[in-house]
Amino acid sequence: MRHSLLVIPIAAAVLSGCATHKMGNVIPGENNLYQVISTGKSEDAALASALYSAETTCKQRQLRHIVLAHKTEYKGMISAGAGETIEKVLEIILNEPGKETPTVTGENDYKTTMQFRCE
Repeated sequence: MRHSLLVIPIAAAVLSGCATHKMGNVIPGENNLYQVISTGKSEDAALASALYSAETTCKQRQLRHIVLAHKTEYKGMISAGAGETIEKVLEIILNEPGKETPTVTGENDYKTTMQFRCE
């Protein structure tokens, strides 16, 4: 019985690509309302982090999360498209086995602000 209970979390991790999300900054409000601010290297990563934070916050209270509003902004030093292009060119030019390609984008280039409540 104990082994079958371990299969579910392991299967979930495998199916999700072993992706781990970091918690954003959760700010509690009144009436089970919250705001979370998350960052990420991509728009999807920042949004996934915000959703993970909302889900985790509500799950701790044995409630489910309801997203009320969200917005994602690009906060990087150069435009998003230019950063991706520069990194691809660097990868092609500097493609040497065992060498790490430098990046021009950062882990905090995108910021998602999300309002949610637990119910």
